Amino acid sequence: MSAPPDEGGGTGQDLTRAWAVLAHVVTPTTFIAAILMYFGAVRANTMYGQLGLDHSMLGLSFQDYVLRSVTLTVEPLIVLLVLALIAPLAHRWVVRCADRHCTAVKRVIAVLAVLGLAGVVVGLAAMNGRLRLPSYAVPISLGLGVFVLVYGLSLYQRVSERRVVSTGDQVLQRTLCVVLLLVLLLWTVSELAQQAGMKAATAYRSDPGALPSTVVYSARRLHLESPGIEETPLPDPGAMYRYRYRGLHLLLHSNQRYFLLPACWASDPWARAIVLPADASLRLEFPMLKLPPECPA
Repeated sequence: MSAPPDEGGGTGQDLTRAWAVLAHVVTPTTFIAAILMYFGAVRANTMYGQLGLDHSMLGLSFQDYVLRSVTLTVEPLIVLLVLALIAPLAHRWVVRCADRHCTAVKRVIAVLAVLGLAGVVVGLAAMNGRLRLPSYAVPISLGLGVFVLVYGLSLYQRVSERRVVSTGDQVLQRTLCVVLLLVLLLWTVSELAQQAGMKAATAYRSDPGALPSTVVYSARRLHLESPGIEETPLPDPGAMYRYRYRGLHLLLHSNQRYFLLPACWASDPWARAIVLPADASLRLEFPMLKLPPECPA
């Protein structure tokens, strides 16, 4: 007994093979973890770089990057996963319509061709600087344009019953298309992460009070000289900590170090990020009451 024909025809089989190969190379869990890690790394490096800290000093781990990106990427990832679930069903429905309503589908193919070509042209024009678009919109435009064009071409070959290229060449073309879409997705994630990092850095610059207020006690004088920082020598000569510093905000604790910002970070163009060792020579306190510092105008 012969097997029933595939509803998706050659297109469905080729897409299935391409996705099967991709699924063996990159599992969904690995793919999601990689996206989260990459987004978190680019965002953190951009944000801390804007605040004057080199990423090599931070020593953030894989878990740190992932946790810092979950809240910003969970919704887009849910949308992508829902689309991935719906796409096979939508493809089967389109194939059935192509078998029954060829004329209508040909009109849809024409629309897809116009939209896909427009997306590619807009993306290429933006890449060459001839068109102004948000940086993240360039890879999105290219990706959607390429996907719509390739899918429209597949439908056209099915409706017209033409085999412009061999089955092996079609598999190669669609595999390359998937790889191209993944590269464009990586580009999009990078651009969105950079935007998020710059936005967070701007927020910290304009309102350092959003960070935890920090009081530093030190065994020795640290010479922290920045507007808003108040140094107070403690009177007890036998105390373990002899100096107290107020007017600081904790930015990050990582790699056995405290990364701090002066309270007057936004108003002082010469303000610098401060890095202190996380050892017994220091004691940090985090007051609940946040009083605005007296910063120079």
